[in-house]
Amino acid sequence: MGGYYIVFPKKLRIVSAVNALILIFMGFVFLQHTNVLNGLDFLSTNILVWAITIFLGLNTIANLISRSKKERLFMTPLSGFIFILCLFIALA
Repeated sequence: MGGYYIVFPKKLRIVSAVNALILIFMGFVFLQHTNVLNGLDFLSTNILVWAITIFLGLNTIANLISRSKKERLFMTPLSGFIFILCLFIALA
């Protein structure tokens, strides 16, 4: 989240918890899309997979320009790798 805080204030802790839930949902979307999980048949995953992939590409760029050195050095390669994996799945 930009590297502004060493310890998040209470509001940003709530935002982090919501982000964690969103990431779990994103994982379920990819599990559904790859037929590993079949419990969410009502989801049309094609558009969601592309939206998530684009989001991760933008997230990689945001990590690259972050003020936090740790975020640039650790999270940029991690999010870039995840973006490439998601792009591979989206194109398959």
